[in-house]
Amino acid sequence: MKASEKYLNPTDPNHSIEWGEATWNSKAFSIRNRYDLPSGKFNKAGSGEIPWHDFKTMITESIQRNVFTNSELAEILKTISEKIAKI
Repeated sequence: MKASEKYLNPTDPNHSIEWGEATWNSKAFSIRNRYDLPSGKFNKAGSGEIPWHDFKTMITESIQRNVFTNSELAEILKTISEKIAKI
């Protein structure tokens, strides 16, 4: 993956989330839940890169199947509302 944006987890220095050019296709967009080993190298076993369209489907289907708690849904909805308010 060629990351164009990265979120660093403030509570875990070995964890980040990356967005960017997919490993399998330079024209595809993907998201990766990344974990690094204590040595600083990428932990392939603990990390996963997912096509963006699959990630969106995972969220939608998880909502439809009541996987999220009401508290989690409220947190997500609050973030969406704040984002929309800035438009």
